[in-house]
Amino acid sequence: ADHPFAGSRLLLLDSPGNIHSISFLFKSLTNTYFDVFATLPPILPPGAVGILGFGAGSTARLMLELYPDLIIHGWELDPSVVAVGREYFGLEKLEKQYPNRIFISIGNGLKASIRNGFAGILVDLFSKGSLIPELQEPSTWHKLRKSLRKGGRIMVNVGGSCVEAEDEGRNGKMVMEETLKAMHRVFGDKLFVLNLGNRKDDDSSLALTGELAVPDRDAWKKALPRSLKGYVDMWAPYQG
Repeated sequence: ADHPFAGSRLLLLDSPGNIHSISFLFKSLTNTYFDVFATLPPILPPGAVGILGFGAGSTARLMLELYPDLIIHGWELDPSVVAVGREYFGLEKLEKQYPNRIFISIGNGLKASIRNGFAGILVDLFSKGSLIPELQEPSTWHKLRKSLRKGGRIMVNVGGSCVEAEDEGRNGKMVMEETLKAMHRVFGDKLFVLNLGNRKDDDSSLALTGELAVPDRDAWKKALPRSLKGYVDMWAPYQG
């Protein structure tokens, strides 16, 4: 009963059993990177948000509840994951509750696009317990940047030591560092990193693109509920 995930429903994928979605019966926040994802909309221009690697809808659920005007387009490669989300994670209810605000496509998220571009993109693309190899290629980030409208941003779950891959050769921290290097080649000094790990061997990080000056942070915090404000000050410039 005292476990952080007590009372939750978890979607575990890959042989190591990495968590891909989480849902609590009596609360929306998860105390995981999904909550950090939910902080993105206040620093975006008007427009829809794309979720690449939709999973069972953990991020979408939070964002739809927090931002009444937000429209979400999600891409998920595996239709069975979406089916599980609808049956066990409340996704079907979410789609009925917000029929004009959430749209889910089955397919490759790296090919996602909408008319006039995304205001923001959330990237959560893993396969076999590791960030997909395409995310270690600068060309992927060039393409994703082109799918943004002016002022748009990308936030990415880049994993870390906490991610256990099926292939022992794809060390979680090493893949994270390669992904950040690829992003840095495209976004330069407009790249920030947030670390959620409490110990060096329990590393879990996210990346964010775009400007992030002090006034921007203050306005960002004012637009967030108190439970999420603390994440704003955790972002630090990527050091390489």
